[in-house]
Amino acid sequence: MSKKEKLLAKLCAGPPPKDFPWHDLITLMGYIGFKNTCSGGSHYMFEHTSGFRFSMSKTHPSGILKSYQVRDAKNVLKHIGVVS
Repeated sequence: MSKKEKLLAKLCAGPPPKDFPWHDLITLMGYIGFKNTCSGGSHYMFEHTSGFRFSMSKTHPSGILKSYQVRDAKNVLKHIGVVS
């Protein structure tokens, strides 16, 4: 199983993970075709090769995603057709 598949399985597991790190989200989104930009601060803009865009704030100081961020990331993956 590749790193992409492992990260995707962890993010989409039920119940949602409470320990998904921010850097793993950045890695997973990169594998899927998203590029991220940060113009300062903690707000990141993700843009997919299809043109779909969304933003998310990096969590401080822990770097662990909040439950709503995990939900939002899963919804993005559903929207672009990575998961059903």
